Amino acid sequence: MIRKNDTITGPLERPLLKWFCARLPDGVTSDMLTAIGVTGAAISFVGYSLSGLGTGFIWLACLGLIINWFGDSLDGTLARHLKAERPKYGFFLDHMTDTFAMALVAIGIGLSPYANLTSAMAVLLGYLFMVILTMVKSRATDVFQVSYNGFGPTEIRLIIILFSITAIFFPTPRWVWFDLATTIYDVIMLVAALLLTGACIADTIMTARSLAIVDPPRRRTP
Repeated sequence: MIRKNDTITGPLERPLLKWFCARLPDGVTSDMLTAIGVTGAAISFVGYSLSGLGTGFIWLACLGLIINWFGDSLDGTLARHLKAERPKYGFFLDHMTDTFAMALVAIGIGLSPYANLTSAMAVLLGYLFMVILTMVKSRATDVFQVSYNGFGPTEIRLIIILFSITAIFFPTPRWVWFDLATTIYDVIMLVAALLLTGACIADTIMTARSLAIVDPPRRRTP
């Protein structure tokens, strides 16, 4: 299977990950790094959900996202570095833990005073649409597409961190729409959910059209 990962941060991220791999202690395994990634997401969940108690918890949430990036990005890189890949096991474990990790982050944001759970679930749904598209597309085309238009998991984490730091230093605009308290971050997440859903629909149509050419309908034999 071909792995397609053309992210904006890729030219910087890939050498950095190789640098880390070369310096990790001998006893560190890919499974340990996967566990570290999930732990980072759990830390982020705690930080966002308790951020109403003080902005220090937002910094904790950002730290959790960095830990999540470290574990999630390094587990597969280390396996390839050590030539110890386990394609079926690694693929399954990595992407299931990624899904749980992103759900933890989204729910934590939805429980924070900076957004509501509805908008957080909407953007999580859009993200899951893209995950499902990636998995189904890899089965149909033998291409595993990690990034879309230069954006992948690392870029998503950086965007979340950027908006989190913005919330620390700048007042959060708030409105009440239809008796629902709304912030600027709700609007941003709803727009992101629409963009993710639209991208999923567009890519689904394009992929289906290309597959229809290489896999045309069969004529009935008399």
